[in-house]
Amino acid sequence: MAIEEPGVLWRDGVYFYAASNFAKQHLFYPMWGATYELDSSYRIRRDYMDAYMIQYVARGALHFKLRGHHFVAKEGELVLLACREKNDYWSEGTARVKWFHFNGREVGPLLERIYETNGSGHMSTFFGARVEPLIDDILQGLKSGNCSEFQFSRDLYSILCQLAEQSLEKETPAEESVRRAVAYIRRYYAEPLSVQDIAESVSLSPYYFTRLFKRIMMTSPHLYLLNHRLAEAKKMLVYTRDKIDTIAEATGFQSSSYFVRAFHREMNMTPKAFRQYFSAAGTHNRYKFEQEGGSDRQVSDKSGLHESKK
Repeated sequence: MAIEEPGVLWRDGVYFYAASNFAKQHLFYPMWGATYELDSSYRIRRDYMDAYMIQYVARGALHFKLRGHHFVAKEGELVLLACREKNDYWSEGTARVKWFHFNGREVGPLLERIYETNGSGHMSTFFGARVEPLIDDILQGLKSGNCSEFQFSRDLYSILCQLAEQSLEKETPAEESVRRAVAYIRRYYAEPLSVQDIAESVSLSPYYFTRLFKRIMMTSPHLYLLNHRLAEAKKMLVYTRDKIDTIAEATGFQSSSYFVRAFHREMNMTPKAFRQYFSAAGTHNRYKFEQEGGSDRQVSDKSGLHESKK
């Protein structure tokens, strides 16, 4: 005889998935999931579970208490839960909810990014409409048993990345300030530019602006400027015959030696070698470059190169 859950009027599932050791080490993977039809007697209180959870409200509404906040997820909205924390959710009427638990070694940082960007895991219909097809794919894969662990991981990663993006439906004042600052950097990167200049362009103090920019862009204003200058320099190296000194000056570097050091730190090769790599004569060097660990990576704060002309 099947065990009946209080408050569950009807369900499709629960369907379980046994992830491989490889998936547990390297991928995102679902654990179990179902679709529930609920009434007002449904309530779950949880102190700890080593998993994460997505709940999509297909009809009605579901109440949540998470991280000290009470909110109501309505039709078309979804909620991302960290089940390692205390959470409490319930229905005060009839509702249909699609849900699944999942895990992965790198889920935690993405979840915190989502919470920081879009609130306490409560996502609007804007996001719900974008990820519902992926939620359906995961639930169907659990039900059929015919979904590969790589497809599961791809769908889960796509969901989390979409939830981590800034919402396009509304822009907060902070987001608007950072957007204008990015536009300012991209317009004036070739000129002598300091963090103070950028902060003043959006009428913020350098201290507050730096914290705000890093929270939203996941990098400091200085590093964003430096990496944008390097990206523009790469274009000039590939598509022009300008000298290294000319490129350094045209992309805002205070000297060609500084440019060469910053470029080498990012690309593990000199600007001259990079240009040769993309030239017809340098094609034969590409395999060697890749074998020796050359890569296109962002400069980190460990660079020790803090440029300011002021």
